[in-house]
Amino acid sequence: MKIYIGSDHAGFELKEKLKTFLKKYETVDLGNKKYDKNDDYPIFAAKVALRVAKEKNSKGILVCGSCCWNYKRCLFS
Repeated sequence: MKIYIGSDHAGFELKEKLKTFLKKYETVDLGNKKYDKNDDYPIFAAKVALRVAKEKNSKGILVCGSCCWNYKRCLFS
């Protein structure tokens, strides 16, 4: 199974950590490849969504500010 992964600046650090846990799968990082505080999720969400829609048996993981913010909020509330 192929897994496509992408993130904006808010999820970049978590995405990089997730990649280490996904080593047993064929993982394709669709960006951003480096931290850029000015990027935004729609670019990377579209890349991941298009690839997953095109390829059977593939999955996608998106890590963006909204999920990271809610995750941190749940952990520290």
